[in-house]
Amino acid sequence: MVVRHGRSTGGVASGDLDVLSAEERRRVAAFRDPLRSVHYATAHAEVRRCLAGILGCDPARIRFGRRPCAGCGRTGHGRPYISRPRTRWEFSLSRSGPHWVCAAAEGVRVGVDLERVRPMDVSSLTPTILSAGERRHLGGVPPEFRAAEFIRCWTRKEAVVKASGIGIEAELGAIDVDPGRAGARVNHRVTGCEFDTWSVTDLPARAGLMSAIAVPACS
Repeated sequence: MVVRHGRSTGGVASGDLDVLSAEERRRVAAFRDPLRSVHYATAHAEVRRCLAGILGCDPARIRFGRRPCAGCGRTGHGRPYISRPRTRWEFSLSRSGPHWVCAAAEGVRVGVDLERVRPMDVSSLTPTILSAGERRHLGGVPPEFRAAEFIRCWTRKEAVVKASGIGIEAELGAIDVDPGRAGARVNHRVTGCEFDTWSVTDLPARAGLMSAIAVPACS
């Protein structure tokens, strides 16, 4: 397992553009906000370099694809994979503003999520997103810490969803990530996925951020 994280600074570097695909460069140019261009270019270039170090190839020669979503069958939001060179390595990427995190594992499904902790009214969000047990946990947390605990639940759920490959079709309220524990075993069954139990762990993150990683519990 390899986990890398970082943040973008300054403008879009020519060295970053050089390793991106034509589609990625098109995305960089399409952003109206220059900062979003920087964040996207930096994260995707660094992920390519990380994977190139693992695979022993030129980062610019890596090609990505998306597997069909386990929920709806469409490829627009399915699990990303490395289509070239052929490899057993799986990876997952998450970005939040200038920050990014990437995880890679050989022959193992993996999902990561990264989110900024921000003030929010969690009471309006919890019924469809949190399980009954998670709502009870959140109710026992002092009000000033509830937003952070909600984000902890969210990042864990997103990590599981990304690893399972169901994407936006997931019923998040049915996924209980046991936020009171440092690590959790999560039951999440998806048609077309051979795994139904996931190991979820919080990742170290900068102040003001939360991150989590999920892999099959048997790995």
